[in-house]
Amino acid sequence: MTLTQPLARQIVEVLGSSGTPPPRGIHYFNVGNQSLLDALDEYYFSSYLQDGGAAYKMVVGDYGSGKSHFLYCLRDLAWSRGFAVSKVDLSPVETPYNDQRAVYAAVARNLIWHETDESISDERGLTRFLQGTLERMIDEPPGLRAINHPNYRGLVDTVEASAIDSLAYKNAVLAYFESLIRDQDEHLESLSRWLMGAATTPDDTKLLRTVGVTGKITRPNAFRMLRSLTQTIRALSYSGLILLFDEVDRMSSIGGKAEKLATDNLREVIDRCRDELPGAMFVYAVPPQFINDVVPRYPALQQRVRAPGRFSHTNHFSPQISLEHLDLDENDLMVAIGERLIPIYEMAFEVRLDQATQYANAAILANVARDVFLDVSHRRLFVKAFVTELARQHTGEEQILAEEEAIAIIRGQVDELSGGETRPY
Repeated sequence: MTLTQPLARQIVEVLGSSGTPPPRGIHYFNVGNQSLLDALDEYYFSSYLQDGGAAYKMVVGDYGSGKSHFLYCLRDLAWSRGFAVSKVDLSPVETPYNDQRAVYAAVARNLIWHETDESISDERGLTRFLQGTLERMIDEPPGLRAINHPNYRGLVDTVEASAIDSLAYKNAVLAYFESLIRDQDEHLESLSRWLMGAATTPDDTKLLRTVGVTGKITRPNAFRMLRSLTQTIRALSYSGLILLFDEVDRMSSIGGKAEKLATDNLREVIDRCRDELPGAMFVYAVPPQFINDVVPRYPALQQRVRAPGRFSHTNHFSPQISLEHLDLDENDLMVAIGERLIPIYEMAFEVRLDQATQYANAAILANVARDVFLDVSHRRLFVKAFVTELARQHTGEEQILAEEEAIAIIRGQVDELSGGETRPY
């Protein structure tokens, strides 16, 4: 798809202001990880998962190494292969792993309804996903005239005939579709709360019983409901469900009883995702400290994440995908990113920059970010510094930076990032 000016501007704005990856347009400047994506595509997305298999992987990388970026790449790959995607960004003060019901709710809340048109923003939530699926299938907004639409009747027949563990879950999905078509707001609100794993009221319970939805989503049945969600997604003609959990720094810092509870539940998530969710892949992004410091304290978890080698095309069984071993060495990687960002910046602001000058500046800033600031997230640091410098050179006189200037630029970004958000690039 051709890069548009609004998307180019969004990419530049996000990278220049925070250094974090933008939600759209990653592929326009992605480099260095193609062998990993190709292996995942060959062995999982285009084959094993499509056939109903299930798997889990851990993306391991230090802060600023590109974990969030890589998850966006996986998200886009999954969409290209017809998968549904739920991307859960865990905060430093919250994790769902102390409650399996919270795992289901996090997945349902963050299920993405994706529009192929890059000018339309994605939306989140299981109920929005169901609505979008219905609208796409009947090619019109839901309404009473769609009740006899052949595609809608086929959708209902397919879901009814599909093997979905929880009959209540199946009934809830079918009732939600019918309530959309009949414009039954009260039904939609009650069904939405139930499907999203939120608290329901006594009035909700009475109404839900009339459409065959009994019980609630609770800790004991949460994984049965997650399995039912996965089965429903496949019944709706998607290839499966990709679960992307971006851990940031939560699991590396909680400690004590909370850490033990979270790691025990994480182990159960891994086991169940591997064995009980047809067509699903659970991907968990963590820093090396989690693998090196936290995991060894819990032998049961260590058995599941221990790997004799890192994931690659020749070792795709390994659960650990390392972002410290990419297709390019560190310096070439940053320079290649910089070279891809130049035309994006030019598109964003309808300007022509001197290629030789800016290629040289990319190389100088990459060297400084790598060699002078070793303890800082230098990939994220470089990206933010380079985009900021492109803007300065665009509005002033283009010139090749001296090393002292590059050091000052990078140091300024270090100071700015240290007082800002901690989400890694």
